[in-house]
Amino acid sequence: MTVTTPRPRWLSFLIGVGGGVLGLLPWLVGGGRMLLQNLWTVYVPPEQMPFVLLPVSQYSALLLFSLVLIGGVFVGLAVRLVGRGMAAWPGSMGLLLVHVVATVQSFIVLHGGLGLDGGGDPRATVYFAGMLGGTILTVLLAQLAFWMTSRRSAGVAALGVALAAVSFANWAMRWVVAFTGEALVPMWITSVARWVPAVVVGLALVWCGVRPLWRLVVWAVALLALWIVPALYTALSYGLGMRVLDGDVPEMLRAAAQVFPMALAIEWLPVVVAAGIGVVGTVGRMLVGRLRPQSQAMPSPSRSKS
Repeated sequence: MTVTTPRPRWLSFLIGVGGGVLGLLPWLVGGGRMLLQNLWTVYVPPEQMPFVLLPVSQYSALLLFSLVLIGGVFVGLAVRLVGRGMAAWPGSMGLLLVHVVATVQSFIVLHGGLGLDGGGDPRATVYFAGMLGGTILTVLLAQLAFWMTSRRSAGVAALGVALAAVSFANWAMRWVVAFTGEALVPMWITSVARWVPAVVVGLALVWCGVRPLWRLVVWAVALLALWIVPALYTALSYGLGMRVLDGDVPEMLRAAAQVFPMALAIEWLPVVVAAGIGVVGTVGRMLVGRLRPQSQAMPSPSRSKS
């Protein structure tokens, strides 16, 4: 009987802090300058906008979501990888600390820039509240992602990875933007980025496997999410990015709803690719698993001679 040696809780906490920072790192490496704010009280050139730890803007809401969420996945996988004896909750607290600090710092800057100290534009108040509410929800979802990916069950952890596949692609793409700038991203990288979620989901399905049979539910949910989430991202980006609507939330939702079905119609091919990777990888893994016991059972030449 093996005895599991408990690992120090501070190690889990440091993993949580490190993973949370890693999630935000491509944004920070790119300069961390506050993005365009339509309701900023005083005109400031883009290169002179204040530093913020989160890309707070309606035009980068999905980037903010991806950077925060993927931090939870990184921490969960790291805690799981370290193995038995590692307490999960200190990692969760370390991750939460990073996200709380980043949220507070970013929204203090936003609050001042919108001129909310003296009342300000009522639209600015609604905008601030909406962005803050969405960020808090994202922080909570990052915690959910952490607890899913840190679970010992491969099925639950694989589902957590699959649901964050699109966010991982956005996170990786942000690394490219950090070094090239928004306008100089090569077209071929943009084309490759479209297929990154399919590869991530396919590999997650291979890791998940099909035994016990309930894991087929993971396959169905992961593939369905791979179809719906990119289309949802496209629709929300369209609705949030329409300046002509000037903060008209109902019209933004209508615009997003119109784009969503069209996005669904073109986002099905990555699902096929992910399913193909999952099936081929799972079959190969099962064949290797069957051949290994047979090779171990075969007598070695030295034994047969004796």
